[in-house]
Amino acid sequence: MATTDAPETDEDGPDAFARPLPEYVDWLAGVIIALGGMALTVGGTAVTFVVDRGLLAEGVESGEISVVMLQRDLTEAEMLDLTVEIVNWTGLGLLVTGIGLVLFAIGYVFVRHRTRQGVSDELVASYRATAVLGGVGTAVLSFIPFSPVVGGGLAGYLEHPASGRSVSVGGLAGFLSMVPALVLLVFVTVGLYNGFATVGEAGLGIVVVTAMFLTLLFVAAYGAGLGALGGFAGGRLADTD
Repeated sequence: MATTDAPETDEDGPDAFARPLPEYVDWLAGVIIALGGMALTVGGTAVTFVVDRGLLAEGVESGEISVVMLQRDLTEAEMLDLTVEIVNWTGLGLLVTGIGLVLFAIGYVFVRHRTRQGVSDELVASYRATAVLGGVGTAVLSFIPFSPVVGGGLAGYLEHPASGRSVSVGGLAGFLSMVPALVLLVFVTVGLYNGFATVGEAGLGIVVVTAMFLTLLFVAAYGAGLGALGGFAGGRLADTD
């Protein structure tokens, strides 16, 4: 198994085993996160301030917007009320998620830059930063199936196997890549419940909330589980170097 001669500090502890990367990698990760956040912010702004009740009413009247329920048929007024709640909360979720990502990107780059000042490359490596890089890798490759495996593998490879945390850092990377979707799903869930409660179907709203909660658990487990699997593979690969 590979070893390292880099000294450890109380602040870094096992983090010193992680593979060091140049500072521009942190900046690149920050830019990618910020761009994703800006895109969500623009989308949330459009949904919140452009898609108003009048526009939704036109969609309902023209039949472009329809809601099918098993219990009964909704009137146009009820369908509009339900749609407005869902759209408003979805727009708010996009705004919160987008702004949160931009702020996280700024904070990440700032903290990483401060950490690097006067510190050797070997000691600047961080378990948390490695997980973030793996999460960014998952997001960038989200167009391919099971992308958390790739992002988790990247994190596991960078987190030297001597630390014994390749699997956990991969799982954390996979979970972090799902956080924006999880936050957005929470807002959508609130919108669905409020919408159903508005049209007098609070019971159905509770059923929907339960289903959405299970979906949240599945998404979190999907990201963390596949990320951990990738972290295991990445750690084994690093162990052969």
